Amino acid sequence: MTPFLVSSGALFVLGVPIALAMSAGALLYLWLSNNLLLIGPATWFAGLDKAPIMAIPFFILAAEILSRGGAVARLVAAIDSLIGHVRGGLAVVAVVATMIFSAVSGSSIATAAAVGIVLIPQMLERGYPERFVLGLIAAAGGLGILIPPSVPLIIYGTVTGESVGKLFQAGILPGLMIAGLLCAFAVFEAHRRGLESRPPDTWRARGHALWQAKAILTFPVVILGSIYGGIFTPSESSALAVVYALVITLRTYLAMGLAELFTVLVSACATTAAILMILAAAALFGYAVTLSGLPQLIVDWITSLGLGTMGFLFLINAVFIVLGMFLEIISIILITLPILYPLLAVFGVDPIHFAIIMVVNMELAVITPPIGLNLFAIAAIARRQVKDLFLGVIPFYGVIFVGLVVVTTVPAISLLLVRLFPIG
Repeated sequence: MTPFLVSSGALFVLGVPIALAMSAGALLYLWLSNNLLLIGPATWFAGLDKAPIMAIPFFILAAEILSRGGAVARLVAAIDSLIGHVRGGLAVVAVVATMIFSAVSGSSIATAAAVGIVLIPQMLERGYPERFVLGLIAAAGGLGILIPPSVPLIIYGTVTGESVGKLFQAGILPGLMIAGLLCAFAVFEAHRRGLESRPPDTWRARGHALWQAKAILTFPVVILGSIYGGIFTPSESSALAVVYALVITLRTYLAMGLAELFTVLVSACATTAAILMILAAAALFGYAVTLSGLPQLIVDWITSLGLGTMGFLFLINAVFIVLGMFLEIISIILITLPILYPLLAVFGVDPIHFAIIMVVNMELAVITPPIGLNLFAIAAIARRQVKDLFLGVIPFYGVIFVGLVVVTTVPAISLLLVRLFPIG
């Protein structure tokens, strides 16, 4: 058991991509334990041969199309027209825009980047401190993996067999709660810093801005409504998302030239390929971990600690926070789930509730140095050093941590919609 864990860890430390490091360690274990190495390719394939995974490339492509097609800029303009005149309003616009775009993208990096490109220059121009702006956009981008459709929740459902539709339902209220906390903190900071407000737009201007953004504003209603209305499965709705995104941005791409659409496709394919490689490697790694008996050893050890349900959840939260410093979110989910999932029944934790706890932890991971991917995305957009974002993101890290504590201790926030509106 030890050699394959050590080899995977050593390869990762040496800079080998996580997918290759996990696969190499798992294959080493299969070889040392006299299992057929032919199991490897079959397990890789089985890890990807699942219908919910089809949703991942389509949601990623839809987000890319919208981001480059000008839809995000229209979304920001509409929200700014409504509430941007209040003190701290543009900061609230940033959170609300990321929340709405999260209901399209399923990715924290895509959300942070798409909104950041539009809003960072505007916020700096209106006098918001740079550190505050960069920290807010990086933190709010984390909503992209909590508010449905969420790529990590799709992966969780794929690995555990839980209903992706129910997981999407469970992410709505926690996502809205954390968005509300970020908005409240942003407004408080704006008042504390004495930031100036601008004159309100006329109702005519507001109406025009909303009309211009009507397609992107109704996007979440169409996609999520098709899922919860029983019209499409999450996988089918992801294909609808691509078609809808193309329809509402086609005029823009025709003006820019169809070569830009090819660039979007290439970018989406590259992102998808990276995710699928990790998924395949994690399937093999999970198989090796299960075969080694490690999950049962950890189950026995944790149960021997005599922890209650809350004690167990806070212990796991601590583990996730530490892992978030060194691994990207999909790797964390896929490496830990084979070990932790059997423990949920032992401690009486609802698997749907646990999924939301895990994803909120991943919201913290994307802004936790040194690996926090949202920090790198925003640093690239703002042309700043990643270290410049560290201090700016700390207050927002605290806000999301408060949300994590609430989500952990109050399961009803995650489970209310699942119980009120049961779906298949």
